[in-house]
Amino acid sequence: MLGSSALVLSLLALGIGPHVVFAGTPVRGRTSSYQRVGSASQLPMSHFAPNTRCAEPPCSEQVHIQLGGPGEMVVVFASAPSTNTSARVTFGEVGAPSSKLTVAGTTATYSQLMYWSTNTWNPEMGLPTLTPEQVAAIRTTTSWAADSKSGLHGGAWANVSVDQVLEEGDQLGNYKNYLENYNSPQLHTVVLRGLKGGQRYEYSVDRDDRVFSFVMPKDTFPFTFGLTADVDQTEVTNATFNALAAMAPGAVLLAGDLAYANGYYPRWDSYAQLAEALSTAVPIMTCPGNHETGFLEAFQSYKARYPMPAAASGSTDPTYWSRDIGPAHVVSLNTYAGTNPSSAQYRWLEEDLATRFDRRRTPWLVVMMHAPWYNSNTKHVRESEPMRGDMEALLYSFGANIVLSGHVHSYERTAPMYNNASDPCGATYLNLGDGGKGMANVKWLPGESGAPQPEWSLFRQASFGAGQLELVNDTHAYFKWHRHSCYDEDAPLNENVNASGCISTGDDSLQSTLVSDETWIVRPSAAQCEGQEQHEVRGMPKPAPSSFASLVGLPSCGQDELLNTTTGECIVVRGQARRLETNFV
Repeated sequence: MLGSSALVLSLLALGIGPHVVFAGTPVRGRTSSYQRVGSASQLPMSHFAPNTRCAEPPCSEQVHIQLGGPGEMVVVFASAPSTNTSARVTFGEVGAPSSKLTVAGTTATYSQLMYWSTNTWNPEMGLPTLTPEQVAAIRTTTSWAADSKSGLHGGAWANVSVDQVLEEGDQLGNYKNYLENYNSPQLHTVVLRGLKGGQRYEYSVDRDDRVFSFVMPKDTFPFTFGLTADVDQTEVTNATFNALAAMAPGAVLLAGDLAYANGYYPRWDSYAQLAEALSTAVPIMTCPGNHETGFLEAFQSYKARYPMPAAASGSTDPTYWSRDIGPAHVVSLNTYAGTNPSSAQYRWLEEDLATRFDRRRTPWLVVMMHAPWYNSNTKHVRESEPMRGDMEALLYSFGANIVLSGHVHSYERTAPMYNNASDPCGATYLNLGDGGKGMANVKWLPGESGAPQPEWSLFRQASFGAGQLELVNDTHAYFKWHRHSCYDEDAPLNENVNASGCISTGDDSLQSTLVSDETWIVRPSAAQCEGQEQHEVRGMPKPAPSSFASLVGLPSCGQDELLNTTTGECIVVRGQARRLETNFV
């Protein structure tokens, strides 16, 4: 049976398949009329149950893996400080008991003063984490902060009412009240070394009877990345994690905004519990978003729980890093750190691209950051323009191929871009901020001279979903946007996360669910982009150019027509739009 890449290439050879984006070839853009439900329900703390599978609970939990240096996988897990739990992991090759080793790591804890955000008790979507009554009770110290005989009290004394909580809104916690200081669980970090690409390993952590497994990413083609951003802790988050797992990716790239704890730090614990089914089996590589630094977060919880390979890539800051993952050199940047040419991040990026990136080893250069440089949504317009002005020319000079972002809670794909214009040697930008965060950003900017959208915006849709990027060979990558949730009047809170039965009223694409956008991304050759720092490599045989001749560009469908993006045809539909079944590859 043909694998997905071979099947897609075979269909394309017959002139059947999705449209192709050649670098520099204009393709008619499209704004989908699909609009997802405006909010997703944040899961309450009561939804998350602790792990009980060990001899003497409380058991270890919040297990997740991420790549370290070459041949390394980093395992992080949490345990209650009251337990005698060690930073210890037992691992070995599946099916080879004699290969098992037990290795030790480090343990750390941290404390942080709460930030009381109105999102805690009055969220923009879904159910509150705490009620105003609960917040008032935590902030009130009258039961212990006064002298029992004289009644005198000092600065620690506070009698906070519900009305006061509502009137004051966002507030930094009172450092004199011990209940307003969050104390983390023990966070154990263990590095597994000497791992072989393509080999499946099983592992278990101390004080946990569960056994997990992962496949160490290989460095050959084809290689699949799962892509997401702005995931939060909602029912849709869970659907996104399930969609990513179904892709069987070598790694997941998450472009910032993980837990949306917003200063109420126990939400970092519940997020790690929710993510366990995916994060124990696939390395999730992240960059920080605004919700990792805002609300007085200051990156502390993020850095303590999600160690990225910064030191291994020469970075002095754990919030930006690089690593070869499969046949791609992945660079992860911090939107909220210095970016000008004299900054530490810029100087590191310049040195990384000059000394660690080699197209003979990794033909693809993939960059990840939180806030998008190119975005035609009305939300966060030009918010990262200073960063683009500082760093885009450097990335362009080294031939960056794909840039991943989040922040905007809608999906958008651009043409290859440089300096605010389509450029055949520029990067394709994928904005992926619809991983589960409730607020929908559904309003779009018009294009030039009254056009419905900018000519460089090739597809945009306010849809919950996840991205799948398959690097097929050294010149061709195949990208899909998997939409998995929609508005449903009959569903609780009007959200339907069942992809197989999800229908959106007024949707203008045949793909009401599953793949709503798919395309080839073609890496230009060094000859096409003279002056860029790239090397020609010998990879797998690339598809014959003639395979794509009839597939460049898509028609503009009429009012009573639906666009089939699989065949590139307009289908006449009279009356009310209906769902049509389509086979996907």
